[in-house]
Amino acid sequence: METIHARHPKALPFLFFTEMWERFGFYVVQGLLVLYMTKHFGLSDEASDTIAGVFAGLVYISPFIGGFLADRLLGFKNAIFWGGLFLIAGYALLAISVSQFLLYPALATIIVGNGLFKPNISSLLGTQYALNDPRRDAGFTIFYIGINLGVILSGFSGYIRNAFGWHVTFALASIGLVIGLIIFYSGLRYIKDTQKLPRLGRKLTYQLPLYCLIAIVGLNFLLKIESLANWLLPIAGIILLVFLVVLTMQQSPEYRKQLLVLNILIISSIIFWALFLQIFISANLFVDRLVDKTLWGIPLTTTVFYASESVFILLLGPLFAWSWNLLGRYQKNPSPINKFVLGIFMAGIGFIVLSAGTLFPNSEGLVSPLWVFLAYFFLTIGELLISPIGLSAVTLLAPTHLIGMMMGIWFVATGFGGLLAGMIAKIGAVSETAVAATKLAVYQNAFLNFAYLAFVVAVILFFVQLGLKKMLRWL
Repeated sequence: METIHARHPKALPFLFFTEMWERFGFYVVQGLLVLYMTKHFGLSDEASDTIAGVFAGLVYISPFIGGFLADRLLGFKNAIFWGGLFLIAGYALLAISVSQFLLYPALATIIVGNGLFKPNISSLLGTQYALNDPRRDAGFTIFYIGINLGVILSGFSGYIRNAFGWHVTFALASIGLVIGLIIFYSGLRYIKDTQKLPRLGRKLTYQLPLYCLIAIVGLNFLLKIESLANWLLPIAGIILLVFLVVLTMQQSPEYRKQLLVLNILIISSIIFWALFLQIFISANLFVDRLVDKTLWGIPLTTTVFYASESVFILLLGPLFAWSWNLLGRYQKNPSPINKFVLGIFMAGIGFIVLSAGTLFPNSEGLVSPLWVFLAYFFLTIGELLISPIGLSAVTLLAPTHLIGMMMGIWFVATGFGGLLAGMIAKIGAVSETAVAATKLAVYQNAFLNFAYLAFVVAVILFFVQLGLKKMLRWL
């Protein structure tokens, strides 16, 4: 029995590498996007922050729809296939964009592709494990390592961009998705299919490209409207919150309690992602402008820094997976909420480190890269306590018929975190004409405020879980 439980499903390595290549493409784009807009198109920090935030919001909100369609009509496998195709097209559009005119259609296509792909490969992995399988958290942590291998590979995009330009770099993102889909189809025979889909789903599968094109046209315009970030998406967030409350109340008493915990995790994750995604927005610009790009004689690029966070994932991920397994055997595994409290607190520590680093520039006004690497180390600990645990919690706490949709809502929360990230990133907006000392002061204040936000949310969540202990003993 122990040998059986020690082995993971045969589908895991195929899903692992499919997701790795998908994440490679996505993070090439996300890691370079704000730099592309400020350097290539000459946009201001405020304008770039807004576009990056709205893109992050929509790219993570779209999985709500993709998860729903996969649950009810398309199935996880079909959604992954079509999502991959649209991601390939979106990255290709970005690769051939010679003006800002093509930027928005490219981002809109990526949003649609991500919406179909991202929630459903995680949901598909969840169906490969029994609900009470003790390997579940470890399996999702291993899967998360695959995600971060893709991010590490994307970190080399800075060198490629320096050597060959923006467009060749974005073309490589498209090629990565091609490789990912080939791997996915080569492993189909090992992937269990537990879904029973209606006949309508077959018809929708053939019509899906048309509906996706219509969505791309609409998203193209939404990305250009600044009021989307200021009003429309926050209002949508309130509507979604009401929907979650109603959905929870409609469930049986047992599932109602589980969904209550899941909803708390989802809401608190918004703040974490708003902070974490700064590594692609305000912290990314900070690194590009004010961090020394040489370490022990080795030349670095801006993209190496965000990729370093994934190196830490690979180093720490197996340790965390082993720890959850060991603690689980002795019934000492912390609850998901306790892991979230510590994860958000660690994000605050990371920004304290970044803020402190601005106080010690060298003679050229540049901050040592070691400060950034140390800060991202703490952010990594936070991520390992939030993201894989959150993915696992969705598949564990959501009713079987709602797993895909709740996985979509999990990524919607990340999307609202991205939208909030774009808003709060403006605290660190600076003028290119400002002197280094002024820029450092602005970033110091911004990072310190981010840390305060993390600490306040962690304290609130800690007291919330104390109150829930009376209702749910397993907390």
